[in-house]
Order: sequence, then structure tokens, then C-alpha cells
Amino acid sequence: MKITKIELWISNFEKTIEFYRDTLEFPLLSHDSTTASFQIGSSLLQFHHDSNQKFHYYHFAFNIPPNLFQSAKSWLANRTTLLTEDDQDEVFFDGLTQADSCYIEDPAGNIMEYIARRKTTPESLEQEFTPDQVSSISEIGLSTEQVGEYAQRIQDLGIPVRGNEEIHLELYLNFMGEYEEGNFIILSPVGRRWYFSTKLAIDAPLIIHTNRGMIEYPSKHSLSKSTSS
Repeated sequence: MKITKIELWISNFEKTIEFYRDTLEFPLLSHDSTTASFQIGSSLLQFHHDSNQKFHYYHFAFNIPPNLFQSAKSWLANRTTLLTEDDQDEVFFDGLTQADSCYIEDPAGNIMEYIARRKTTPESLEQEFTPDQVSSISEIGLSTEQVGEYAQRIQDLGIPVRGNEEIHLELYLNFMGEYEEGNFIILSPVGRRWYFSTKLAIDAPLIIHTNRGMIEYPSKHSLSKSTSS
């Protein structure tokens, strides 16, 4: 499964656009008073201005080359504040994941992660990190009270549970996608704390476009099985 595009609804719209354009230096593809789109490697990140001024926030991650993790972390630290967990500003995920990560928060309150997957993301020929080394959107969190229902809907699109793991309806995260691809929809119960943040997972609208179909939350017409771009 590949994540081709995510659509998120945010407040603090203009400052968030400036942050991704000027601080993180991602290409801004389009921008008007209600919507802005950025190129994130092979994926698109689209923000919609929340006209209801509700404070939505999300967790998502970007894939970066494993040999440039420390360079990327230094690059970020020179531009914004790294988040910490137990006084550490990075983490290595052992076990199946095998990845290094660091986290920041954007002006909309999103918890954004740069993740360097040692087994599934190719190394770069470059010696220093630049924003064009981000290869894709790696993860997007979907928080819901209907974890089991959405897990089944996602599987119906041909997107499996990582490693054939058991679906957890409470407490734990569910990684939907093939390990080899390194891209996941993370199903989370509402109220679970996001790592490297004091924020709890909330019920927030989003649309996830994949190469196997579209996941809309909350669902209006179930799930579309047409391939999205």
C-alpha cells in the first residue's frame, strides 16, 4: 500500500502553510484561502482551512533515508523545536519496525514525525539531508471509536494488518499496510496519547488516498474502491 495523498482540516491555516513552505521547505503546489497542497516526495499533503474553527490535529510521518537520520534531525533542530519523550529527542524502534524517529509539532498542533526505516527505505547517495530527501508520507493516524469497523473496511481495500497482527480495539495502535512498503494507516482508539506528545488521539475528519482506494473519515458513503491519485 502506498499513501498518495492525505487531506486534513486545520485551524491556524496561514501560519501552518508558512511553516511547511518556509521552515520545512516543501514545494507548495497550490494555495488559496481555503486549501493548500504540498509535495512530500511521491505523496501530497493537503490542508483544508476548518471553517468551523474547531481545533483538529493529527499524527503523520514522513519517510527519510536511514543513513541521513542524524543529518535530518540536525536540519530540523536548526529550524524548529524537536519534541521530547523522557528527555530524549529521538527514538529507535526495535523489533519489527527497525527505525529511527524524531518529532516536531507544527502551528496547527499536528504531531509530525521524520522516520528512517532501516530495513525498507533505501539509503541516499547524498551525505547531507535536504527536504527533497523525504520520499513519501509514511504514516497517517486515524483515530476512531469504531476501530474494528474501520479495520475491516481498510482490509476490504486489500490493505492488510502489518505482519498479520491481531487487531486491538483498545489501548494499542494498529498498523495497516505491508511491512515491506513502509507505509501505514495507523488505527488508534480515541484518547490514546501520541508518542512524543501530551496530546491524546482525537476524532478528527480526514481523507486518505492510497493506490488501492480512498478512506474517508467519518465515512459518508462507506469506502471508495476506485484507485486514487
